Amino acid sequence: MVLQPKSFDTPETFFCRAYGKRISIFDCMTSYVDVNALNKKDKPCLKCSQGEQIRGDYAKE
Repeated sequence: MVLQPKSFDTPETFFCRAYGKRISIFDCMTSYVDVNALNKKDKPCLKCSQGEQIRGDYAKE
């Protein structure tokens, strides 16, 4: 379980097309890092263009 920073009450969420539900940006980043680190090629996060764009936009903030 990832602990969210205390400064955020409600993290930004978006509708993830790969999972078909609303998830937070932090959950997206965590899933992407886990997929890459553990080499789980069966997860949709590995080649997710939507997540890539959202993570990039968040990094620019």
